Amino acid sequence: MEQLENHVTKFFHELPDVPIVCISMLGGDIVNVLGETLLLPSLFPAWMLISRFDSTNKPTTMLLPVDPISKEAHNGDSPIKELDNPTRASDKKWNCPWSYTIIDYVAPTFKKLLEDNFRSLSGATDIPKDGQANARKWWSDRMKLNGDLNEILENMEELWLGPWKCLLLGHQLADQHSEGEVVLENLITGLESEFKLEVDQALIKVILGGVASVGELKECVSQLILYKGYFGRGGCCGRDRLRAFSCQIDDEALVIIEHLCNGILTELAGPVDRKPVILVLDTDVQMLPWENLPALRNQEIYRMPSMRSIFRALTRSTNHHKNASAIAPPFPVIDPFDAFYLLNPSGDLVSTQEEFDQLFRNYEWKGNAGDAPTADELVLALRNHDLFLYFGHGSGSQYVSGKEIEKLDNCAAALLMGCSSGTLHCKGGYAPQGAPLSYLLAGSPSVIANLWDVTDKDIDRFSKALLNSWLQENLMASKDCPKCCPLAQEFESMTIAAKDNGKPRRKGSRSRKHQQTVEIDDSSNCCNCGHKRIASHISEARRACRLPLMIGASPVCYGVPTIIRKK
Repeated sequence: MEQLENHVTKFFHELPDVPIVCISMLGGDIVNVLGETLLLPSLFPAWMLISRFDSTNKPTTMLLPVDPISKEAHNGDSPIKELDNPTRASDKKWNCPWSYTIIDYVAPTFKKLLEDNFRSLSGATDIPKDGQANARKWWSDRMKLNGDLNEILENMEELWLGPWKCLLLGHQLADQHSEGEVVLENLITGLESEFKLEVDQALIKVILGGVASVGELKECVSQLILYKGYFGRGGCCGRDRLRAFSCQIDDEALVIIEHLCNGILTELAGPVDRKPVILVLDTDVQMLPWENLPALRNQEIYRMPSMRSIFRALTRSTNHHKNASAIAPPFPVIDPFDAFYLLNPSGDLVSTQEEFDQLFRNYEWKGNAGDAPTADELVLALRNHDLFLYFGHGSGSQYVSGKEIEKLDNCAAALLMGCSSGTLHCKGGYAPQGAPLSYLLAGSPSVIANLWDVTDKDIDRFSKALLNSWLQENLMASKDCPKCCPLAQEFESMTIAAKDNGKPRRKGSRSRKHQQTVEIDDSSNCCNCGHKRIASHISEARRACRLPLMIGASPVCYGVPTIIRKK
């Protein structure tokens, strides 16, 4: 028992101060067990289990019923079949990277959309130069796919999550929520005194920090009372489908809820800056672009395959340095100017090479354009640089294999802008495989890659916007921020920083002397100067795309929050 207690204590001690949200989709026999246990009048095909962890609060969990998303959002006829040239792409077949999962039942339109996207891109190369009518039709179909994906994402949020989408959001910055503790205490006191409810303080705190309206707050509070905090529901089912397990809320209780919520929050602020979130998605849901749910489109999000992989990445970033007095584990730091690029190694992405070649030369970065180095040269580059930029087909595994990358003891952060470079291949009960996992295993702090196939010019727009944010906006912001200023950091490392700056920031090493790490407490995430982590500007970069969802939603960031700062 003592060993178990020590293990649990260590687990929570290693948690970062940014939320980790685990999402699992429960189907099959588990659904039957839940139906019998909860005495539900009608079974759902799946349940979603959301678990939220961070270093400052107790873990919170919520179980939500999941119904299939209507197939009306994306009809069965492929738009590609309607084009004037019926022969193109007929010999090309899309290979789904996963075998059957519960997602194929509850979101059947998503797989069909990816297949149509593949066929659309395959057919694009066959459109004659003078085929303006076909080109217009092709763009019309591309726009339709973008709209269909938006509808799928809106349905996921509304039907599956409902008001509980707040569970997926990061903490508001402290200076934007100064009265939060008073508000939290008032609501908890009211719920305990009026309804004799055993209140989960951490859950109430997440709700208050994430709901977008007083109406959403009332809905969350009502469901906590109805279902005793055991589970909630989105928009996919009415109250009657969970009636057998719910308590009764009479008109008087509704008035009390109305008074509590209106008295605490007469108005909610608009969009606010938030700390990052790390998503841990199970195999059945990792193919979905959760980062692009409407409520999350301005949220800085990272993906990791497991809780243990997060701990490993954070521990590695300080060379296994431990400090029991630290409020949160350290985050890795990379220099975006210490980059190596592999640009158009196949030689057929001429426009991409023209777009970036001169830019990379201006920064005097090392790399290759128009040809490919040897695998040994790439391995050496990954080991000796902070950032690896790949603009070519796929993930680049044809030039350096995942097995070779995994042999590294440290690895650069990576931007892999090829088609499906971030796809994880899941077959049966075997562990997923994919380029991002190989980079993470090798010690890369973060990898930005594409979940599905993309067009070169639109993904180039995304890449250019993202690189610009790394190289200019973040660095300009950091000049005026004492927490980012190298001189202030040096003072802090010598414990002579100003008293109100908190504990000194300690420097470590990621196995090579020029890559820094900083130990960050709750007040020193550099959120005040903003725009300084590797995924901070992904949302803006997505909007630079002509198709902000069909192309812009494809890039996601695997890894942990990674600070970008010039040495």
